[in-house]
Amino acid sequence: MAKKLFIFEDDKFSHFYPLTYNRPVYELLCGISKIREKISYYFPNFEITLLCRDFLAPDLAEKTKGFGVKVNDFEVADSDEIYLANGRILPDENFKKEIPDKESLLFHNENLVLGKISGNGFKKNSEGFRHLYSSSKIKHLKESLEVQITKLDLVNYLWELVGQSEAETKNAAEIRKDFMRLKPGLDFKNMFKHNQVDGQAVIYDLDNVYIGKKVEIEAFCLLKAQKGPIYIDDGARILAHTRIEGPCYIGKDSQIVGGKVREGCSIGPNCRIGGEIEETVFLGYTNKYHEGFTGHSYIGEWVNLGSGTHNSDLKNNYGSIKVTLAGKEVDTKFSKAGCFVGDHVKTGIGTLLSTGISIGLGSNLFGGGMFAQKFIPSFVWGDNQTLQQYHWEKFIQTAQMVMQRRKVSLSPAEKELLQRIYELTLSDRTALKR
Repeated sequence: MAKKLFIFEDDKFSHFYPLTYNRPVYELLCGISKIREKISYYFPNFEITLLCRDFLAPDLAEKTKGFGVKVNDFEVADSDEIYLANGRILPDENFKKEIPDKESLLFHNENLVLGKISGNGFKKNSEGFRHLYSSSKIKHLKESLEVQITKLDLVNYLWELVGQSEAETKNAAEIRKDFMRLKPGLDFKNMFKHNQVDGQAVIYDLDNVYIGKKVEIEAFCLLKAQKGPIYIDDGARILAHTRIEGPCYIGKDSQIVGGKVREGCSIGPNCRIGGEIEETVFLGYTNKYHEGFTGHSYIGEWVNLGSGTHNSDLKNNYGSIKVTLAGKEVDTKFSKAGCFVGDHVKTGIGTLLSTGISIGLGSNLFGGGMFAQKFIPSFVWGDNQTLQQYHWEKFIQTAQMVMQRRKVSLSPAEKELLQRIYELTLSDRTALKR
């Protein structure tokens, strides 16, 4: 008998566009770790399988190779114990006791959150479990199996991770939670032996700061951890005249090139960040090297924000911010929400982004000035007056060039995925011509 955990994406994946065009929700960074990693922590020694839309599977399998997980593998034995976990869960202190100890499905507001089922039961309902991103399949499972109600909630929209009214953002809260979870296994005692921390760098509340291996912190850097932890991962470089406020996570091999990193920021691996950022997540391999403000935003991979790119995260009347999703305006209920930027987006010098703007995967904006739109489709290019379709050949040529500069190759699986998304988003670009 084996214990298996299936982490799945449900039909709300589109609520996290443009970041989930090319990845499942559980692959989003929130705090110090991805959502997948937070869930897996509560299922030690389990075989873990990631369930996703079929066309995402080859690329996801490639990118999670070496993590000990399988992708869309539905092979189970009759005697196996199968656990299900929705990839939109941010586990809290109540999570462990909510994990079911008998066969049942746990729902919150019509959303499947957790479940336990035998291998035999899984096989009998295999069609439903293979398509958990379909609401009709989940409805059928609900009719076939015992159902319970749980108080565990799910993240419903991308902006819930970085949006803010009064309380701190979910991302800031997750940095705190992850830091406390990871703290027992961190080597605080020897952290200065493995690094180059200049004697003229200033660190407040050292007990709330972790510095990984081969980190460089230059003179005249200020780390303020009185209001929240600061976690600097292996190989990161913090250049002179940088101010970092906790809670904050700086990922492996990233560089902070001066400027202000204000509270609530998570920076993924291999980023180059300058200027001013606040309550923002950068997934990885992203350049924001120059001056400019990015706040209450979620930025994908391989993004380049040109010098002087600023986003607005607060309306002049301090009112609730609306975001366009699937052609409709959705009220975020937040007074602070910035921009939501898909992978491979480029902005030119002097670009100004309106409050709550969503910029689709692969778009290229230039010419400077205010982009007042709430929604910019995937794979378009142009200035703030005219946008047109970005030809596939030109997009992929630029993407490959950018990745090669970081000594990363675009794999056939990822290229095929990007081309599929190019085709799936065609209707959004067609609407520009009307």
